[in-house]
Amino acid sequence: MSRRPIYMRSSHRGLKTFFVLALCVWGGWYLYKNTFVFDIQKVIDASILKEKFFEADVKEIVSPKYGIKAYLLEDHTNPIISLNFSFKNAGYAADDENAQGVAVLSSSLLTEGAGKYNSQAFKEILENKAIGLSFAADREDLNGSLLTTKPNRRIAYELLREALIHPRFDAEDVERNKLQMLEALKRQKEHPENVLSLSVAKEVYGTHPYARNPLGKERDIRQINAEQLKSFVKNNLTRSNLIVGIAGDISSIEARNMLDNVFGALPENGNANFVRDVKINFDGRNKEIKLDSGQNMIMKVAQGVARNDADFYPLFIANHILGGSGLNSKLSQEIREKRGLTYGVYSYMSIDGKAPLLVGAFSATADKFTQADELFEKVWLDFGENGVSQAELDKAKKFLTASYNLRFASIQNISEILLAMQKYDLGLDFLKKRNSYVKKVKLDDVNRAAEKYFNNNLISVAVGSF
Repeated sequence: MSRRPIYMRSSHRGLKTFFVLALCVWGGWYLYKNTFVFDIQKVIDASILKEKFFEADVKEIVSPKYGIKAYLLEDHTNPIISLNFSFKNAGYAADDENAQGVAVLSSSLLTEGAGKYNSQAFKEILENKAIGLSFAADREDLNGSLLTTKPNRRIAYELLREALIHPRFDAEDVERNKLQMLEALKRQKEHPENVLSLSVAKEVYGTHPYARNPLGKERDIRQINAEQLKSFVKNNLTRSNLIVGIAGDISSIEARNMLDNVFGALPENGNANFVRDVKINFDGRNKEIKLDSGQNMIMKVAQGVARNDADFYPLFIANHILGGSGLNSKLSQEIREKRGLTYGVYSYMSIDGKAPLLVGAFSATADKFTQADELFEKVWLDFGENGVSQAELDKAKKFLTASYNLRFASIQNISEILLAMQKYDLGLDFLKKRNSYVKKVKLDDVNRAAEKYFNNNLISVAVGSF
């Protein structure tokens, strides 16, 4: 894996799409593993940011010609500009039934040449000018990011505009990316974690589009052509479903003009598919999939809450204590530290708009799996019944407020947060108020959330040797 800074990395590629999507599904696992590489508490305690109060003002700006809105945070410390943007409801769940894979394929091709630049010329400019430009389609949205130094901003804006407005979709590039996606589809079956994540999606979501393979269907991918890709871009990349976060060395006036320059030529409206809400039956059912693997893996899914739900912060803190705090979590202490039944156990919140979930997972060798599974559910249910102590709550709140400030060390992290603030309607003052939302959660709030959400209605799917 390349260790170059993100602004030096080459643009999005087909195979990379698969691994990014897999990483999204297994984001909790990634977070968990990284927690054990170092002592995160020591990092926080030593950070100069831990007590920082976020003082900068976030502005909502509107472009003068097309009325495009964005959140902006100016930071002139370094000559770097970061944009994060999203086309809502343009993810793979909204693909046509017989064109599954078109969103992911389109996103992988947007940096494969645009306008007068073929694929090679486009990428050479990105590399030579130290411009980071990428696109990726997740379950809900098609997302993009641009990172550039201020001296190279004009060519960066031009490349982004051309990618959005005049993607080439040259036959050779389309075919190469299709072959990469097809190869990635084949490789999914070789990795137990991918088999598990796909099986969980089918078990939980049934026939709903959320259950789809992120890479699409083999038959559909083979049949996708340039006209379908152009139609997808026209109908889904529009000003009406666009949200933008901007951070860095850019003034309000320049940012407003940039919005018109880059995004103004997009269609005002499109014809995107509507994705209905998911109805999930949380009935405590279990499914086992036999697979020759060194480790048995399991995911457990329960009802979660939306990002703007009143229960979000109480459940956020409760989950942190139970399974989101690495080695210090209750699940890890009982299953890993005291008994050595697993190398990793964790839980996390998934806040997909149509179906927010609470997810737990672990892996264990076949001889330890049953004991680990029984203990997981015991700890989960005990947590729902008994809740947490005031000391545990105070410790969790201290960690969650101090660690949050570490995000402000990167200008790109800030533009990503600005995007999320709009997507989840968190308000312009969220960066200043977020920690106060955590601090004001009381013990009764957390324990009510624990009782409500940590129950025996878990849907469990396991793969391995049984």
